[in-house]
Amino acid sequence: MKWLTSVVLLCVLGCKSDPIQQNPYLNNLPPFEFELSLDLPLYDGLRFAGGSITIEQLGVKGVHLYNLDGSQILAWEASCPNQRPSDCSKTTINDIIVECSCDDSTYSLVTGQPLTDGVEYGLFNYGIRRSGNLVLIYN
Repeated sequence: MKWLTSVVLLCVLGCKSDPIQQNPYLNNLPPFEFELSLDLPLYDGLRFAGGSITIEQLGVKGVHLYNLDGSQILAWEASCPNQRPSDCSKTTINDIIVECSCDDSTYSLVTGQPLTDGVEYGLFNYGIRRSGNLVLIYN
Protein backbone atom coordinates (compact mmCIF):
# COMPACT_ATOMS: atom_id res chain seq x y z
CA MET A 1 0.00 0.00 0.00
CA LYS A 2 2.92 2.36 0.75
CA TRP A 3 4.27 1.89 -2.76
CA LEU A 4 0.89 2.82 -4.26
CA THR A 5 0.77 6.00 -2.19
CA SER A 6 4.32 6.82 -3.29
CA VAL A 7 3.48 6.27 -6.96
CA VAL A 8 0.36 8.45 -6.75
CA LEU A 9 2.26 11.17 -4.88
CA LEU A 10 5.11 11.04 -7.40
CA CYS A 11 2.64 11.34 -10.32
CA VAL A 12 0.82 14.28 -8.75
CA LEU A 13 3.99 16.14 -7.82
CA GLY A 14 5.78 15.25 -11.05
CA CYS A 15 3.06 16.64 -13.30
CA LYS A 16 2.99 20.30 -13.98
CA SER A 17 0.29 22.12 -15.82
CA ASP A 18 1.12 24.72 -18.41
CA PRO A 19 -1.07 27.78 -18.00
CA ILE A 20 -3.17 28.62 -21.01
CA GLN A 21 -1.80 31.76 -22.58
CA GLN A 22 -4.44 34.33 -23.39
CA ASN A 23 -4.10 36.54 -26.41
CA PRO A 24 -3.28 40.00 -24.95
CA TYR A 25 -4.90 41.74 -27.93
CA LEU A 26 -8.32 40.29 -27.14
CA ASN A 27 -8.65 41.15 -23.45
CA ASN A 28 -11.81 42.67 -22.00
CA LEU A 29 -14.15 41.74 -24.82
CA PRO A 30 -17.66 43.07 -24.24
CA PRO A 31 -20.03 40.26 -23.28
CA PHE A 32 -22.56 39.11 -25.84
CA GLU A 33 -25.11 36.38 -26.50
CA PHE A 34 -26.41 35.62 -29.97
CA GLU A 35 -28.98 32.96 -30.80
CA LEU A 36 -29.44 31.55 -34.27
CA SER A 37 -31.74 28.96 -35.74
CA LEU A 38 -30.32 26.34 -38.07
CA ASP A 39 -33.78 26.27 -39.70
CA LEU A 40 -33.04 29.63 -41.36
CA PRO A 41 -31.48 29.56 -44.86
CA LEU A 42 -28.88 32.12 -43.71
CA TYR A 43 -27.23 29.39 -41.61
CA ASP A 44 -27.40 26.50 -44.10
CA GLY A 45 -23.60 26.22 -43.97
CA LEU A 46 -23.84 24.92 -40.40
CA ARG A 47 -26.35 22.13 -41.05
CA PHE A 48 -23.77 19.51 -42.01
CA ALA A 49 -20.45 18.23 -40.64
CA GLY A 50 -17.58 20.33 -41.96
CA GLY A 51 -19.79 23.30 -42.74
CA SER A 52 -18.75 26.78 -41.67
CA ILE A 53 -19.92 30.39 -41.75
CA THR A 54 -18.73 33.74 -40.41
CA ILE A 55 -21.04 36.09 -38.55
CA GLU A 56 -19.56 39.54 -39.09
CA GLN A 57 -21.50 41.47 -36.42
CA LEU A 58 -20.22 39.45 -33.44
CA GLY A 59 -16.93 39.62 -31.58
CA VAL A 60 -14.12 41.98 -32.57
CA LYS A 61 -13.75 41.08 -36.27
CA GLY A 62 -16.55 38.53 -36.49
CA VAL A 63 -17.06 34.95 -35.31
CA HIS A 64 -16.27 31.83 -37.34
CA LEU A 65 -18.65 28.93 -36.70
CA TYR A 66 -17.72 25.37 -37.66
CA ASN A 67 -19.86 22.23 -37.52
CA LEU A 68 -17.42 19.62 -36.26
CA ASP A 69 -19.38 16.40 -36.54
CA GLY A 70 -22.97 17.15 -37.43
CA SER A 71 -23.95 17.95 -33.85
CA GLN A 72 -21.12 19.93 -32.23
CA ILE A 73 -20.56 23.52 -33.38
CA LEU A 74 -17.40 25.46 -32.52
CA ALA A 75 -17.10 29.26 -32.37
CA TRP A 76 -13.83 31.19 -32.91
CA GLU A 77 -13.00 34.91 -32.93
CA ALA A 78 -12.22 36.04 -36.48
CA SER A 79 -9.39 38.37 -35.37
CA CYS A 80 -5.84 37.27 -36.15
CA PRO A 81 -4.72 35.84 -32.81
CA ASN A 82 -1.19 37.24 -32.96
CA GLN A 83 -1.92 40.73 -34.27
CA ARG A 84 -3.34 43.90 -32.79
CA PRO A 85 -6.75 44.63 -34.31
CA SER A 86 -6.14 46.54 -37.55
CA ASP A 87 -7.33 46.72 -41.16
CA CYS A 88 -5.61 43.44 -42.07
CA SER A 89 -6.16 41.51 -38.83
CA LYS A 90 -9.25 39.58 -39.87
CA THR A 91 -8.97 35.88 -40.60
CA THR A 92 -10.72 34.08 -43.43
CA ILE A 93 -11.90 30.49 -43.65
CA ASN A 94 -10.35 28.20 -46.25
CA ASP A 95 -11.84 24.72 -45.80
CA ILE A 96 -10.79 23.68 -42.24
CA ILE A 97 -8.01 26.26 -42.04
CA VAL A 98 -8.26 29.88 -40.94
CA GLU A 99 -5.77 32.28 -42.52
CA CYS A 100 -4.55 35.67 -41.26
CA SER A 101 -3.83 38.18 -44.03
CA CYS A 102 -1.44 40.24 -41.85
CA ASP A 103 1.24 37.60 -41.44
CA ASP A 104 0.00 34.60 -43.50
CA SER A 105 -0.27 32.50 -40.32
CA THR A 106 -2.75 29.61 -40.37
CA TYR A 107 -4.88 27.98 -37.68
CA SER A 108 -7.03 24.88 -37.38
CA LEU A 109 -10.76 25.54 -37.47
CA VAL A 110 -11.18 22.22 -35.63
CA THR A 111 -8.83 22.83 -32.66
CA GLY A 112 -8.01 26.56 -32.87
CA GLN A 113 -4.31 25.71 -32.66
CA PRO A 114 -1.72 27.47 -34.85
CA LEU A 115 -0.47 25.53 -37.88
CA THR A 116 2.35 27.99 -38.60
CA ASP A 117 5.68 27.63 -36.78
CA GLY A 118 6.64 30.39 -34.37
CA VAL A 119 3.06 31.53 -33.72
CA GLU A 120 2.37 32.10 -30.04
CA TYR A 121 -1.43 32.17 -29.68
CA GLY A 122 -4.24 30.09 -31.09
CA LEU A 123 -7.73 31.20 -32.02
CA PHE A 124 -9.89 32.68 -29.27
CA ASN A 125 -12.81 30.36 -28.48
CA TYR A 126 -16.37 31.44 -27.70
CA GLY A 127 -18.94 29.38 -25.83
CA ILE A 128 -21.71 27.45 -27.59
CA ARG A 129 -24.93 25.96 -26.25
CA ARG A 130 -27.10 23.99 -28.59
CA SER A 131 -30.65 22.81 -28.14
CA GLY A 132 -31.96 21.09 -31.24
CA ASN A 133 -31.69 23.59 -34.07
CA LEU A 134 -31.14 26.58 -31.78
CA VAL A 135 -27.52 27.63 -31.23
CA LEU A 136 -26.47 30.18 -28.60
CA ILE A 137 -23.03 31.81 -29.03
CA TYR A 138 -21.65 33.70 -26.03
CA ASN A 139 -18.53 34.92 -24.27
